[in-house]
Amino acid sequence: MREAIINKKIVIFSHYATTGACEELRDFLIEQKGREFIYIAFPFGGNKNCFIQIDSYRNGVLVNCCKSIFRLKLPEPLAYVKDFFYAMLYTVRFADGVDALVCGDNLLTLAGVLMRGVARVKKVVYYMIDYTPVRYANRVMNRVYYFVDRQAAHGADAVWPLTNEMLEARFEAGHLVRDKVRWSLTPYGCRTLASNPDGVSRSTVVYMGDIVHNKGAELFVPMMKALKEYIPDAKMIVVGGGHDLDKLRKEIADAGLEDSFEVHGFVKSFSDVIDILKSGGVAIAPYYPYDKNSFTYFSDPGKIKTYLGCGLPIVLTDVPPIAKELEARGAGKTAAYDAADFARVVAEVLQSNNYFEMRDAAQSMGRECSWGQVFQRSFKRLFANKAL
Repeated sequence: MREAIINKKIVIFSHYATTGACEELRDFLIEQKGREFIYIAFPFGGNKNCFIQIDSYRNGVLVNCCKSIFRLKLPEPLAYVKDFFYAMLYTVRFADGVDALVCGDNLLTLAGVLMRGVARVKKVVYYMIDYTPVRYANRVMNRVYYFVDRQAAHGADAVWPLTNEMLEARFEAGHLVRDKVRWSLTPYGCRTLASNPDGVSRSTVVYMGDIVHNKGAELFVPMMKALKEYIPDAKMIVVGGGHDLDKLRKEIADAGLEDSFEVHGFVKSFSDVIDILKSGGVAIAPYYPYDKNSFTYFSDPGKIKTYLGCGLPIVLTDVPPIAKELEARGAGKTAAYDAADFARVVAEVLQSNNYFEMRDAAQSMGRECSWGQVFQRSFKRLFANKAL
């Protein structure tokens, strides 16, 4: 299948704030050394850049980089309008005759759908990365969002959802018509590592993600207090920024647990993050279970896939769809959103006689969802005109 990909011309439209699925697709295509592809990045969210950046690659080498002239910071609705018209223009300018235009959200997809005929785009792909029942508190904005979503999903040649659940929820809510959507499951992937059991600490818990109360951070200190009753030399490594990072550090100091925590804060290099995580014994993901409008209920969290790529057994709340699969395959266990219960289950994993079997199961899942495997499967279906 690699031969089919490298001979195609592919364009990616992405709204980005941090590295996500579209950026992983960009890196995958660079590694494949394809004939030609273009990555167009529209600023989003907290991104400080106001310009749109266009990177052109040939045979995996960056041959041109340019930025849009328009660089004003606009209110969110106006920024979306601006990006929509730019995306239509860029479809004609940069995606003329392409084999595939992959778009990272519904707005950019709709622009590609509308201009597909003019630009002679062979395949428009809606890469569907999230879902929440109420996207905006403002009812008008919410209706506009799901109107755009409907037109994009129905008009695209293929929809790549991270999970089946985010599509099924749209069908059940009446946002989409099942017979009008051509989809191919394209889960979040990971970068897999070779297992190194000799370097593993069976007393170390690792966490990667935002440090925010009501998203798990308030459990860390009481969980460690309880875990030390099972494993006296237990230690926790925390990687990530967030508005409660300083509060966590104060809680650790007030509890006298400075020697039991290693708090890194935000780590810019993902390779450095992996180096920190891979020596851990177990990874945790305490997703908040009481917000039914949370993205996590329908998503395929990148955090979990990163853990699997490191071969880490996982303890998590039963919130994301993958939780049940982790338990079924012996790669993880679920716990209640409670410090004492998390400590109990974490200790159960670390002290289990089947601990290394759990690591093998996690690594096996990681290999199956490596980015290379994920994208190879989806492009094979796309160019063979196959959906699920």
